[in-house]
Amino acid sequence: MSFVIVGHGSIGGKFRDNLKGRGFSNKSIFIVDKNKIILNKLSQEGYNCFENIKDIDQNLEIKYGIVSNWGPDHISSAYELFRFGCKRLIIEKPVSNNINDLDNFANIVQENNLFVTVHHHWKYLELVTLIESAAKEYELKNPVGIRLMGGALCLSTNGVHWLDLALEILNSIPSSITADLDIDYINPRDESLAFIGGMSSFRLSNGSFIHISYTNQNSQSGRAEIIYRHGLIDISVKGKVGKLKVYKRKKEDIEKYSDKITRHGTLDLVGLVEFDNKSTVDYVVDDLMNGEFPKVNLSRAKLSLKMIIGAIQSNFENKKISWNEIKDQQIRIS
Repeated sequence: MSFVIVGHGSIGGKFRDNLKGRGFSNKSIFIVDKNKIILNKLSQEGYNCFENIKDIDQNLEIKYGIVSNWGPDHISSAYELFRFGCKRLIIEKPVSNNINDLDNFANIVQENNLFVTVHHHWKYLELVTLIESAAKEYELKNPVGIRLMGGALCLSTNGVHWLDLALEILNSIPSSITADLDIDYINPRDESLAFIGGMSSFRLSNGSFIHISYTNQNSQSGRAEIIYRHGLIDISVKGKVGKLKVYKRKKEDIEKYSDKITRHGTLDLVGLVEFDNKSTVDYVVDDLMNGEFPKVNLSRAKLSLKMIIGAIQSNFENKKISWNEIKDQQIRIS
C-alpha cells in the first residue's frame, strides 16, 4: 500500500508523521517537494523522495494521495495522481484558485467515482455540533449573522476554515458580496501568493450576514462572534484550547418587550464551553482510508472558494458583486 504526499511543508510533515504513527513504513511513503534540502534529509531516512510527481515510476500503483502543496497547484497535482490509478485523495484548502478549473475537476471526480475530501479544520472537528448545543441550551434563538476578526490571517489561508463554518451555522449561501481588501505579498515561502486582509461583507440568501475584518498590520489570533436573536457566542482559540463564551440578553428585557428587538439589549455572560482544538490530521486520514463519503466534498469546498474570489472581484471592480456574477480572478492564493 503506497501513499504519496505532494508538498512537505508544515502540514505535509504532519501527514507523514501520522502515517508513521499508524505503522506504515518509510518505504511505503512517497514524498514530492521542490525543496532539495528537505528531500535529501528525508531520503536519508528511507523515504522515497522526488521533485516532481512525474519522476515517480509510472508502473507504481498508488492507492492514496495527499495534496498539500500550494493552492494554485492542487488540481494539477491531483490529475497526476489519478494517472497512477489513485482513487482516494485528501486536498488541502483552498482546493483551487479557479472556479472553472474546480468545476471541471469535480465533473471528472464524479464521472470516475473518485473519493476526494478537502481538509476544512472546523468541519472535521465538528465544532458546529458544539455551537448548536450551546445555542439550544441557553435559548439564544436563531443565528442572524457572524463576525470574523483577526490580524494577519488571510481571507484564504485561515479564512477558508471560518467561512466554511459560518455557512454551515447560518445554513445558507451568499447572494451578494462587498469588499475593500488589503492584498499584500508577504508570504515568506512564496511571494507570488496573495495575503488578503481588509474588510469583506457577505449577504446571505436567508437574510443573514457574514462580516470579516482582518488586518495585515498585526498578529491578533482569529475570533468569531455568532450573533443570535437573543445573544451571541464568542469563539476564541489559543493554541490547543478553544472557548465558546455564551452571552444572552437579560431575561427581563425579553419578557418586558414581548420578544421584540429594541435598543435595550444588554448581554450577560451566561456560559463558558471549552473545547480541544486538536489537530484534525488523524480524522482526515481516517476519512481518506475508510470514509464512504467525503466529509468535505468538492461542492462544499467550492462555496468558500467562490466567496474569496467574489471578494477579490468586488475589491478590484469597486462594487457589490452578485453571487451569480462571480468570475475567476488572475490571482494566486493559498
